Amino acid sequence: MSQVAEFNRLISQKMKELIPIQTAWATVKDVDWEKKTMTATGLADDLDYPGVLLGLGTEFRKPKSGTKCLIGIVSNSANSFLITADEVEETIIKNGNSTLTVKEDGFIVKQSDESLKTIFNDMINEINKIIVVNGRSINVAAMNAIKQRLNTVLIE
Repeated sequence: MSQVAEFNRLISQKMKELIPIQTAWATVKDVDWEKKTMTATGLADDLDYPGVLLGLGTEFRKPKSGTKCLIGIVSNSANSFLITADEVEETIIKNGNSTLTVKEDGFIVKQSDESLKTIFNDMINEINKIIVVNGRSINVAAMNAIKQRLNTVLIE
């Protein structure tokens, strides 16, 4: 690459870096959770912002339709992203093979294909199989009650 071409590329890159990110208050119109995008309608101008990203890379949030949100808009482009929302239905955080999903009705904690709920349930099932020859046996009913409580927090 010639020095002039390299200089032009660097100037162009620097100009792109100087383009500010603008923000806009909006209302969530609809959410495509499969594509991790939404359409939002601006509160000030009533314009639709299609394809608003619900996250990047490691964290995604699913806002409730009809709620107020703040979006970031990269100037001179159609790129926009969710900054925050008044209410969210689901949040997913990923780090390597670990995934934490927070929903309104509970949590999902996974490492690769292993679910924390499944591990705890398997452990309680195995503990319930213990038979004590001399002394007191475990309280199976209490262990099953703990399992039910656990299953209301860990939903998958």
